[in-house]
Amino acid sequence: MKGIGINHYGDERELTVVDLPDVTIGANDVRISLRASGVNPIDWKLREGYLKDALNFQPPLILGWDGAGVVTEVGASVNTFAEGDAVYFRPELTEYGTYAEEIVVDASLVQPKPEELSFEQAASLPLVGLTSVEGLIDVANVQAGQRVLILGGSGGVGTVAIQMAKALGAHVTTTSSFKNREFASARGADEVVAYDEDEVIQGEFDVLFDAVGGAPYHKAISHVKDDGVAVSIAGGGSQNDDVKKIETEKLIQVHNIFMNPTPTKMESLHEFVTKKDVYPVLSHTYPMTVDGAKNAHLDSASERTTGKIVLVREQDAPIE
Repeated sequence: MKGIGINHYGDERELTVVDLPDVTIGANDVRISLRASGVNPIDWKLREGYLKDALNFQPPLILGWDGAGVVTEVGASVNTFAEGDAVYFRPELTEYGTYAEEIVVDASLVQPKPEELSFEQAASLPLVGLTSVEGLIDVANVQAGQRVLILGGSGGVGTVAIQMAKALGAHVTTTSSFKNREFASARGADEVVAYDEDEVIQGEFDVLFDAVGGAPYHKAISHVKDDGVAVSIAGGGSQNDDVKKIETEKLIQVHNIFMNPTPTKMESLHEFVTKKDVYPVLSHTYPMTVDGAKNAHLDSASERTTGKIVLVREQDAPIE
């Protein structure tokens, strides 16, 4: 099974063609020929070795943890998909990622690709979408009429989180750079705070959804209501004594999440997508080659992109 990954931790120069043993399809699995793979910050962070103690696998490994493609084989117990179906999915975290020619995935983590979406659009959704489902619905239980503050509204997660929170009926305030203000507003945000124009967050919020971490979280936590909820995908600020004091005094429910895929989350995301409440926003696409992956990682690590980055593979194209 050939893909793009690493044999050793390091910078983008470690990206190379990796050939792992083929996976035998299980009764509940589908085999998918990849047409596109999302690129997420976890990809380059894992490549650098930042997550080596948090995961139960080591190099050699193929990177990538959301994708879209065409089913080429179904397990004996699978009756929801057939050979030739176009699908999108978020596999379990293993050494077999989606920067690949093919992948074997539990069918319960797969959904049919909406006809109106391209493969690259569909591939951009699962990881950021499921992260938003977990943070906004499973953890924060966002309700209509609540005020939600989303840090990082122009990034991959933020663009989806804004749309999802609005679909849930919330009033959404988000942060972005001044140049991305209109971009964040176009996703549906009611208010956009430009952090590089010395604009400040005003008012109180029922829910803080943090996709940035660090100093922005430290500034935002005081705007969460007493007994409110703070959800962070970026480490939040609970190790900072001043932040911890605010969280404790205000009885804020603090959750640092690391999203694991489940069938229920994937079904929830698919419902948002099919109702057109959530629409993919692509920043850049690159070919699914070693050079393409290197450029995509540099782009992602710059933290200056809007929306999602995707690797695109032409039908049956070899990985090289």
